[in-house]
Amino acid sequence: MSKNGMRVGAAVLASAAALGTSGAIAGAATPDATPQSLAGIQAKAAAAISLRVNDLNAAIAKVNADQRLGSDNSALAAYLQVDIAPLQALGQKIAADTTESTAAADYATIFANYRVLALVLPAAHIAGAVDEVDVTTVPALTALATKAASHVNPSNQAALQPLLNDLNAQITAATNSTSGVAATVLAYTPAEWNANHDLLTTGRSAVQSADTDIAKARADLKQIAAILKPAANAQSTTPTTAS
Repeated sequence: MSKNGMRVGAAVLASAAALGTSGAIAGAATPDATPQSLAGIQAKAAAAISLRVNDLNAAIAKVNADQRLGSDNSALAAYLQVDIAPLQALGQKIAADTTESTAAADYATIFANYRVLALVLPAAHIAGAVDEVDVTTVPALTALATKAASHVNPSNQAALQPLLNDLNAQITAATNSTSGVAATVLAYTPAEWNANHDLLTTGRSAVQSADTDIAKARADLKQIAAILKPAANAQSTTPTTAS
């Protein structure tokens, strides 16, 4: 087996920035003190809605372009699309409000009813990381494990078999860590997040656990490649005899 054949790319765990989220999620998710004038409320609302719609559109573009998500990217993009039209409609309503009290009440719903920055984009980040593990990383690791197993022989079995066993165990662990996580986090509602700000903690922990498992699997593959490389080099330099 060649060294290149055993090389695995970095684990695909998209960052929040890669999904187009804004910088300070915690701060941006909480409304500033409601402005006292109607014009002030309308201006703040327009800015808050524009920020969220732009972040959602940026995330959708990145998801659609990410081939590592496989067919799951369409479902994730659809999830991110859900809040855009309602937010734009809310912006139009606030712009048309004629009283401060009505505008202030509508302004508050940007934060209470949508939770784009606190829930939607972070949940998409987690789901995207999970999809990438399930769709791209684990299948690649599994294929490499199968390829490595085909090179086990009596002379290298004592060194290779424990590494292969651990490699397969890490692949299984990563698969178990991400099982059902994407569907769970994408089903959370703003009302649930309002009641429990730690709603995504379990999903984040699952992704971190899978990342650790994948890192260990890659370390096993590196050791396997080091064991197989001398044999591959010797085989490639052995002269052939013409018939």
